[in-house]
Amino acid sequence: MKPLYFTPRTRYKLVSLTGSWCALNCKFCNRKYLVNMIHVSPHSFINIVRELYASGVRGLLLSGGFRSNGTLPIEPYLDKLRIVKSEFNLIISAHLGLVTNRDILYCLRGLIDIVDYEFTLSSFIVNYVRGFNFSPERYVESLVRIIGSGLRVIPHVYAWHPEINKDIFREELRVISDFGIEEITLLAYIDPFKTYEPIKLAKVVESYVEYARRVFPGRIYMGCMRPGYIKSLLDPVLVSRGLVDRVANPYYKVLREHPGEIYDACCSVQLDHLVREQFLVRKT
Repeated sequence: MKPLYFTPRTRYKLVSLTGSWCALNCKFCNRKYLVNMIHVSPHSFINIVRELYASGVRGLLLSGGFRSNGTLPIEPYLDKLRIVKSEFNLIISAHLGLVTNRDILYCLRGLIDIVDYEFTLSSFIVNYVRGFNFSPERYVESLVRIIGSGLRVIPHVYAWHPEINKDIFREELRVISDFGIEEITLLAYIDPFKTYEPIKLAKVVESYVEYARRVFPGRIYMGCMRPGYIKSLLDPVLVSRGLVDRVANPYYKVLREHPGEIYDACCSVQLDHLVREQFLVRKT
């Protein structure tokens, strides 16, 4: 099977529902990723979406800053989402964070198509990187609630971070698999304080992706979060060995050396006939 590549550029846009605001101060972000998102407010949301749609945009990833409890402030946008979903043919995905409120989740049914959900059982990520004062069990609780709401959720799991070990990774994959989830996106932590030896880091990430392929029965995607300096070493191996089904923002030479379909969309979109028509850029 040929690889599927996802390079969101003009048809799928990243939107911050909170502008530049975030209550957290995560080690790898420090709010800098919010800068390049399209900033909206509840007042401006519908008009901005109309403008984006008129320019050819057919998908939105709703993100932004998070409250101190790790949830995205999406409540002021629920009525606005109903309007844009009825008015436009849009695919909408969202970083909801650690939402556990059943009422909000049920309100989102039919309004968002995909929940891109960072899932971890690592205290390093939860307590040090994110700065939360609760345990990783909160991530499990939130995942259970999202699944129970009927929303399509794709867990995003770290295939590498500085404190990862195989036991944690194994348990994360087991939990996801036990819930019957058939898709995961793998990430490699981008350390803002340290650059690692590229060959060594690429090999470590490859080994964890290989392990995931061996034990996880579903589809595996390489997400956009991974250090750029290892892409030339990592991406060709992942594709040539068939370790992943999709690659987000692949190293450019991979597109020529390993031909496949290229989509202008997030790697988590469900590829039915309509989505293929909307987001397919070309076949290489």
